[in-house]
Amino acid sequence: MRSRKLAKLERIKTDSLRAQVYGQLKKNLMEGVWKTGEKIPSENELCRSFGVSRVTVRAAIQQLEILGLVETKHGGGTSVKEYSSMNAMNDLHSLMRISKNQDIITVLEFRKIIEKGAIGLAVSRISDKDIEDLEETYAALRSSTEAPESFAKADYAFHYRIAQIARNPIIAKVYDVIDGILSAAMVDIVRMLGPEMGLRYHRKLIDALKAGDKAACEELMEAHIEVTIQAILAADELAPQARAENA
Repeated sequence: MRSRKLAKLERIKTDSLRAQVYGQLKKNLMEGVWKTGEKIPSENELCRSFGVSRVTVRAAIQQLEILGLVETKHGGGTSVKEYSSMNAMNDLHSLMRISKNQDIITVLEFRKIIEKGAIGLAVSRISDKDIEDLEETYAALRSSTEAPESFAKADYAFHYRIAQIARNPIIAKVYDVIDGILSAAMVDIVRMLGPEMGLRYHRKLIDALKAGDKAACEELMEAHIEVTIQAILAADELAPQARAENA
């Protein structure tokens, strides 16, 4: 029987064996060395190619299964699954394993890059109906200041609507993929910082969009997210002191 493709596999060094095996297998999968529906080399073949134990190979394959990149059938080997937006979301979730506040900062840094550009596009493409939608969402924000989860939901809807108004399908798709990450981060932000600052910036953003002022829109969006980042960092610095005072 013809051996399956092994050309891009290298022998593994002794440190972080499972992580190295996982990394090489994932790289091959993402580069299309093994196509959708095709079986990857067997555990025995991988053990020989990498020079590692079966336990190490099995652990790496299990991590790929968690991400939805491969599936293993008893007695049928491991085959490549179709890569989808859900796989991408799982992959992003696997990266979010730092401290909770650091996760939030990571999300906010991403948002600052994407949303400044999105609103820059939106300002020249926005319609009267879009303005009405944003005003409705702002009204929902104002009516839910006492309910963090409801406020966060409206907050997310506001920013997602701007992504849609940009009329760029890739920007909107990115939001679809990481919906869960963004939504969860927004709930945490509202609980930490309250709704007042968000309300002020959302009002200013709508007014700048109405005025068609691209520079103001971009500056406001960047400032909105940067102020939030700095507030969270400040809260992090104060937390140990508060715990010590309450001890």
